[in-house]
Amino acid sequence: MTQFLDSFVRDTVRKLKQQFPAITEPDEHLNARMKIALEYANVFSLKEKNAKHNFLMLEAFYPGFYLKAEVKKWLKTPNGYSADQRLEDFKHVIINRESRRFEW
Repeated sequence: MTQFLDSFVRDTVRKLKQQFPAITEPDEHLNARMKIALEYANVFSLKEKNAKHNFLMLEAFYPGFYLKAEVKKWLKTPNGYSADQRLEDFKHVIINRESRRFEW
């Protein structure tokens, strides 16, 4: 299982750095941080590979986002939707908030 996690993290970091060249954190630091985040993502019972990828993408831009009380509450509160869907909703909220922040 550890080998799978390491491989998933390395692959995700590589893809994120290709997609977002602004991510300049050295691989060894980013990989370590992402592995911790992925282990924490399992606490939220994320099932889909894409949801785990999104979790790591959020971690790349907002280090430790999942440690904030309001985020934990959002992701852990059962509201009829899966943890994967709650994370997707959270991602859209963050993206919308960020895009409004940069509007002229």
